Amino acid sequence: MNDLDFSYFYGHKLIDVDTDKNRFLRLIFDYSQLSVECPWRLRDKGGILIGESDCVSAPDKFSRNSLKKLIRNRKIVEITFYEELFLLSIKLENDLYFDLFHNSTYFEGWALSGDNGLEFFTVPGGEIC
Repeated sequence: MNDLDFSYFYGHKLIDVDTDKNRFLRLIFDYSQLSVECPWRLRDKGGILIGESDCVSAPDKFSRNSLKKLIRNRKIVEITFYEELFLLSIKLENDLYFDLFHNSTYFEGWALSGDNGLEFFTVPGGEIC
């Protein structure tokens, strides 16, 4: 873990999820947004509820709409970046965790941007900026 300050995003409420499967995944909060171009999953203390692989491999059972139903109107409680794992974990209300795994040496992974101009993102290779 590291000492990045994500506190600006705490309390932001998820108002929408871009469900168009032809675009990258985008979570829209009331004062920020998260653009996802890497593998992701949603879990709780009992295990994984839905992941990117589910939406790709079993679209008849899982979709971005499924994700939207599970996390809509939830607020961000905490955000942690695990530098050695290139993993961003966003804790939402009710002990839900939205995890992002940077997995490319060539492409960016995700970008978290606030309406105030604050932005965190991962560059090719997984380093956070």
